[in-house]
Amino acid sequence: MSRFDNSMLPRVWAESSMKVAFIASTWKRGGRAAAALAFAALMIAGAATGAPPARRGAKRAAPDPAAQPKPLPDGVLVPDYSPGPLPFHPGEQLIYQASWIGIPAAGGKVVLHPDYANPAMLTAEIWINTNRLTDKLYRMRDYLRENFAADSLEPAELYIRQNEGRRHDTFDVTFNHRRGVVTLIKHGPRGVQRRAFLSDNPSGPVSAALMALSQPLAAGETFTFDAFSGTTRYVFNLRVVRRERIGTPLGEFDAWRIVPSVSYLSDGEVNDKAHDTVLWVSADARRLPLRVESAVFIGSVRIDLVKIIDGARPESAQD
Repeated sequence: MSRFDNSMLPRVWAESSMKVAFIASTWKRGGRAAAALAFAALMIAGAATGAPPARRGAKRAAPDPAAQPKPLPDGVLVPDYSPGPLPFHPGEQLIYQASWIGIPAAGGKVVLHPDYANPAMLTAEIWINTNRLTDKLYRMRDYLRENFAADSLEPAELYIRQNEGRRHDTFDVTFNHRRGVVTLIKHGPRGVQRRAFLSDNPSGPVSAALMALSQPLAAGETFTFDAFSGTTRYVFNLRVVRRERIGTPLGEFDAWRIVPSVSYLSDGEVNDKAHDTVLWVSADARRLPLRVESAVFIGSVRIDLVKIIDGARPESAQD
């Protein structure tokens, strides 16, 4: 094997997760966690009472010119979708395994459950962990929670906790649909960073995934979403290419082959880092996010659905 930096394995996986989340070039500082979590959200679809408060001792947010709400550039259009039948239900869990050139590197769990304090809301929670071997090179323990309306899938709040190597940051995103304003706040060792955007049809990572998977999928269809995560806004597209048969750890499936692309990023310029990434979603009513595969500078990264837990009945590759 070629010589590589001691953090390459998990970083390769995280970078590929970014591609899957269609925001690979977005997070320049500490964005790998948010990207990996967004990947997991997009691989499933998936409210608590709200994001936790800022950590004690965090600096107060000073007036920030960047917090003045910014609209999308002229010519960047995002459709307003209505949700179709939800392919997942509260209590369902999806378990994923990520590997690089066949070497297991990390795992993820996505859980969808109701907000018991507010029956009109749902909560999706996502955990991303590197395994013991990878921990010796680069440790990742990340968490995402998104709260959204059960009927419309409108996001209310998004919280991300990033623990990667020596980086420890939290991100809070709030969606004010009445004013059409999305506010993104990062709490980190350097203080507080605040940004705000104008959006008529905003999504979080999970609510965008759910909305996409609830739509009628057919070859040639393309779906576009205005999504927010971390401190970044990104407009991404999902193009349904064709229906094909694939083998997975859970067996063989008829699946839709879907290719992502990015049409707008709030930070930096769009580059085509998603062109070598493919997603497969089962072509049945379950719309299971089965696999993501992404070419990287050495080999490829594959992320597979390996277990489904529905209440007391697990289904796994070992069954």
